[in-house]
Amino acid sequence: MKFWLRSIILGLILIGLASALLLNTEPLFSDSQEPADKVVATKVDTYQAEQAESSAQEEILDAEKSTNAAADGLSNYYASIRGDMTGDGPQIRNNIVYLPEPKGDLEKILTARALITRPLPKNWIGETDNHPFRLGETLFGKLSEYAGDNNLQVIWWLNRDFVVKNAFRINKDIVTTSYQVGKAIEGHFENGLSIYFCYQQRTIVVIEHGTAYLDKECLLLPNRRH
Repeated sequence: MKFWLRSIILGLILIGLASALLLNTEPLFSDSQEPADKVVATKVDTYQAEQAESSAQEEILDAEKSTNAAADGLSNYYASIRGDMTGDGPQIRNNIVYLPEPKGDLEKILTARALITRPLPKNWIGETDNHPFRLGETLFGKLSEYAGDNNLQVIWWLNRDFVVKNAFRINKDIVTTSYQVGKAIEGHFENGLSIYFCYQQRTIVVIEHGTAYLDKECLLLPNRRH
């Protein structure tokens, strides 16, 4: 009798525990709690969005820095080749670069250069070559580059330079190329331009007003060869 009584009591206890477990199952696995993988995915998406936003902001800053660097680079370029630059650099309007007035004694500059350079033959013109002038480049900058390839220098004795807005090329020697570039822009100057080839100084001079020294020591282009 006691055995059966204990068995009945034990059975009731087990039934009660099972009922309690079943009643607590719903809260434990309720839909109100998000699965772990969904939580992780949400955090990853949030992180990626933050990273994308940060990258976009960095790109904007880099673009602004690049634009400023380009403008500063142009000003520094003219400061290095002309000197005595003041303010924020040359002003550029309608593809015209306004430079400070040339300073110094041109005759002394050329005389000093003649002492340190080996003169060229009077009839030297250089090899025929392809000289492209591309959109956004400056005439003085590119002409100086091509002259340098021929061991020459260009003295741009003008208060203006010009940004190329329509690309072109000149398939000539450097002396003829310099002459054609100078004549192409002389309409911007009241008195026109004179282009000299100073063979003893290995120098090409682009100037608005010629001088007695240039007329004596250099060749005024075009000469009979051109």
